[in-house]
Amino acid sequence: MRLLKAFIRSAAYERRFLAKNQWDLAMVLWIPLATVLLVWWIFSQTQITDLPIGVIDQDNGPIANTLVRYLEASPALTVHQQYHSPADVEAAILQRDVYAVVVIPEDFSRNISSSKPAPIVLQVNAQYGTHSGIIQTSVQSVVGTLSAGVEIQRMVKQGMAPSQAAINYSPIAIQRTNLFNAINNYQQFLASTVIPALLHILAMVIGATTIGRELRDKQLGRWSRFIDIGTPDLILANYSGQYKNNNTESSNNIKKSELIRIIRRLIR
Repeated sequence: MRLLKAFIRSAAYERRFLAKNQWDLAMVLWIPLATVLLVWWIFSQTQITDLPIGVIDQDNGPIANTLVRYLEASPALTVHQQYHSPADVEAAILQRDVYAVVVIPEDFSRNISSSKPAPIVLQVNAQYGTHSGIIQTSVQSVVGTLSAGVEIQRMVKQGMAPSQAAINYSPIAIQRTNLFNAINNYQQFLASTVIPALLHILAMVIGATTIGRELRDKQLGRWSRFIDIGTPDLILANYSGQYKNNNTESSNNIKKSELIRIIRRLIR
């Protein structure tokens, strides 16, 4: 009960002080609110999408054009621009216009038609680990889909039924079942961790600012006596960086023994 009364009196003390000092009011109310809203806005998007990549198409064949369309259709990727020289690509990566570049070599379509290896070159800016991982996974998925389509189409041309061609190309399939984190939403995970940490840091800063303010203005004794007896007259109406004291006894510096007693009382 005594602790509750001390808390109420301390809150009343701070309320009267904050009513006359807009900066301290912003530190207690508006800055924490703006910080929470900013963090929530940062993590408002649950998944990373539309990462910009570049394409160097040295083949310009039908299969290469299909690959570019598949890359653009991927939800995690977006083809920012098609480049024609490595220098332009390097400049775009250094300026962070794109995070990776897909190079389609010459004779890409011809090698596929001739049943020859037709590799795709993916150059990723590995400085951004999250972005590069998502881009590599998405490009691999797109290339795998295109490769499967090309192989199935070849089997169909040889007279095989489309369903049988699909089974022959990939006889082993994966059936995925999510047991945990089914939504794959990192918004709640990150926001629920970051926001309390930021609020804790702001609370420590506000507490240190409040104690430092009372020590600076030599009003810690006045604050402690107000918490003990709750006399409103201890709060002066005029405050301009320091309290104007009408009592001569409050103008003296707090003695060391009294400061130690106040700190011990606050700790208890």
